[in-house]
Amino acid sequence: MSEFVWHYTTGDHRLKSITGLGFLIPSNVGAPKERPLLWFSANQEYEPTAIKMVARADGSIEQLTFEQQNELAGCVRFGLPAADRRLMSWKRACSFARTPRVVRTAMEQTGIQCGGNPAHWFAVSELIPVNSTKAQIWDEAKWRALEGSDHD
Repeated sequence: MSEFVWHYTTGDHRLKSITGLGFLIPSNVGAPKERPLLWFSANQEYEPTAIKMVARADGSIEQLTFEQQNELAGCVRFGLPAADRRLMSWKRACSFARTPRVVRTAMEQTGIQCGGNPAHWFAVSELIPVNSTKAQIWDEAKWRALEGSDHD
């Protein structure tokens, strides 16, 4: 595995919220009966399942490309060492969160269709201080240290 796993997000209001709070916070949005988790990916370029979807004028849903998402909202990532003991594998995280098997299978299939790989997915169940991560922003050509990041 690579040296870091990454929590990918957008550089718009989400980044301001994260840096304002000073923490990455686990969530169970859309699954209120499950335990909250904070997701990371071992994909070193970008996690395909982190790319947002948008509603088109005709009501259909379209998944943005990495480039479109960067243009609309920016792309940011927060890294943890891949050896961090708090990290749970995909299956272990789903078990911890009490994700029903049928939901887990559907998420795996959807993620694979988007270009993701469940073997790359990891989670933690606790708050992560932003200043304990390696924060980076996409600058049109490569990932670079986010200004003000303690860990370049």
